[in-house]
Amino acid sequence: MKMSKELFGEVCDAIDSVLSNHSLKVIIELRQNIKFVKSQFISFCWAIFHASKYDCKTLYAAGLDDTHIETAIKRILSDFA
Repeated sequence: MKMSKELFGEVCDAIDSVLSNHSLKVIIELRQNIKFVKSQFISFCWAIFHASKYDCKTLYAAGLDDTHIETAIKRILSDFA
């Protein structure tokens, strides 16, 4: 993964904040009842990332593009895959 450990940690914290502010129990129940296909999981990942309101400019300034960001958020949310 091209993203630095520091930036990955920041993104992870931002996503964890979203998950802790919303009912994680509801998200887990939804995940257990619905089998995501790959495109739905990717959409779910991006939705959670955008809900975190993390400033993407920081990531783009570090030379990352959407594929790098997607890899990181998929890894963070891999328990939901």
